[in-house]
Amino acid sequence: MIYLQNIKKQFGAKVLFDDITFHLRPKDRIGLIGENGMGKTTLFRAIVNHEELDGGKIVLRKGARAAMLAQELQLAKGTVLDRVVHGDPHFSEVQKEMSLLENDSDYHKRAPEEWSKRYGRLQHEFERLGGYERESRAETILLGLSFKIDQLNEPLDKLSGGWRMRAELARLLLQNPDVLLLDEPTNHLDLASVIWLESFLKNYDGSILLISHDRRFLNALVNRVIELDRGKLGVYTGNYDTYERLKAERIAQLEADAANQTRRVDQVEKFIERFRAKASKATQVKSKMKMLEKMEKVETFQKSKAIQFRFPQPRRTGRLVAEVKNICKSYGDVTVYKDFSILVERGFKIALVGKNGAGKSTLLKLLAGVLDYEKGDIVLGTNVTRAYFAQHQAETLDSKDTVLKSLEEVAGHLLRTQKQSILGAFLFSGDDVQKKVSVLSGGERSRLSLARMLASPAPFLLLDEPTNHLDMRSCEMLAAALTDYEGTLVTISHDRYFLDGIIDRVWEVADGSVKEYIGSYSDYIWAKEREEAAQATQEQESAPPAKISSSKKDKKRKREEAEARNKRYRKLKPLQEKLKEIEKKLEIITQEKQAVENTLADSGLYQDDKKAELAKILDQQKDLSWKEGKLTKEWDLLSGQIEGFQNTPAL
Repeated sequence: MIYLQNIKKQFGAKVLFDDITFHLRPKDRIGLIGENGMGKTTLFRAIVNHEELDGGKIVLRKGARAAMLAQELQLAKGTVLDRVVHGDPHFSEVQKEMSLLENDSDYHKRAPEEWSKRYGRLQHEFERLGGYERESRAETILLGLSFKIDQLNEPLDKLSGGWRMRAELARLLLQNPDVLLLDEPTNHLDLASVIWLESFLKNYDGSILLISHDRRFLNALVNRVIELDRGKLGVYTGNYDTYERLKAERIAQLEADAANQTRRVDQVEKFIERFRAKASKATQVKSKMKMLEKMEKVETFQKSKAIQFRFPQPRRTGRLVAEVKNICKSYGDVTVYKDFSILVERGFKIALVGKNGAGKSTLLKLLAGVLDYEKGDIVLGTNVTRAYFAQHQAETLDSKDTVLKSLEEVAGHLLRTQKQSILGAFLFSGDDVQKKVSVLSGGERSRLSLARMLASPAPFLLLDEPTNHLDMRSCEMLAAALTDYEGTLVTISHDRYFLDGIIDRVWEVADGSVKEYIGSYSDYIWAKEREEAAQATQEQESAPPAKISSSKKDKKRKREEAEARNKRYRKLKPLQEKLKEIEKKLEIITQEKQAVENTLADSGLYQDDKKAELAKILDQQKDLSWKEGKLTKEWDLLSGQIEGFQNTPAL
């Protein structure tokens, strides 16, 4: 599908790709990993011709299409739905060329057969790209990414950056390219959308090259991992967990080989030094010197510097950290919370989960004290102070400060080495600490904000998607710091592996209330599955009460079953009749379309005097194809509804 042949790239003295060769095969699912700054995004940009190479070449299979989800948004106008439906340049080009041909009467006249062949190829491509069902497919994808119906026709420029990124992801998924390049696709998604995307990508027909810090997302999707490290690629078969095990084994083997080689070299060098002056050993000495010259040194992995540091701890609070008393919160006519009350106790580490729009972010902001409410009260406990992290918090940094000075503002009590350790944990090392905040990227600002928060932590932390813009190692460092953190934590995160490592309870937000589950995120999923299974069993296998009067109970049961059958029949009958009607229409349309295509196969139709007739038949073919697509969509929808009713034991 894609061949990387001896590619080279460097910026100044920093080598990103040092003679890299790699083959991306059809239907491959590959995770591209490596620390920030190693060149992962640059490699993506090179594949889609947005970045020039210093050497080598990248070859895409003839006719194959590659598309990339970038971290930086391009300016786009129009509504959300318009952007997704019409945002594919290839599809737009096909549409445009079809329109030009339809209106090119001179071409019709000059070369009718050639015109027809070109138009036929374009129409085939239009149908392959889902031209007639494109809008409905776009809506399905957008709803899966947590858009609501009333958002689909909103102007893009009125949406936040996160929602515009979701629209870009939907646009890319609708394109259905042969190679899908996804650079941190989960960064702007909530948990429900991540799970939907994971399911969608599992059924994706093309090849996927994925950059992600989300360990569970990688484990669920990839069958190979390639690690980009100091200009070289390491290839491992399996998911991320398998990669870690195989790499550890490879490191151990290389270190053993290197140690053996060092011992052997020492022995040879001692022999040379001992017998260099003896004429009788001259031949042997010369032979061993040549052997050393030809010996290829065993290269071990260059390990990242481990940062051994315990983040400072907050002061101890009272048992009660925060009490929410009869809070009422609305947005216009929409009530999110009404007379809502809940307690947060010392040491709680809580993950907020729930559907998009359920009120997770609202609850987090209420607890953080950054959102007003209409009624009620939020009372903080003894010695409780709060710190709130969200993506926009990074915008409050002083742009004139350096990275180090910005940290010193909140961590002046720490030693210089401690400050550097904290910054190093969040990927600021060497000269990076002297960078001005004004030149930092959005991701770098977010990391600096997290570093500031943990350098002098409040007893009550409230974190909204803290792992965005972190690489895998920094996620692990943050998780370790929060596991060690002795205060109280409430967080929202789409990263399930991250949550599993730090939380001890889940608050499921729905319908203006909270249901608590004790344990990790995995414990929560297990509990939810058991609840759903129990509910299904109760609904499907509800046992009748003990027999008191057998004849009366039997009559009642039979009457209820008859009522259920009648109710089912009343709902199923019109659907089944409509389905039969659609099937008849589809059969007629299919026959008419076949007849039209048989007519188009007649070469006599392409004579000059048949021009008007040809145009009419082509319009008829186009109209029939559209009707066929519309009826097929209706047939699928009705079939699903009927199957759902038939599989329901009682209606």
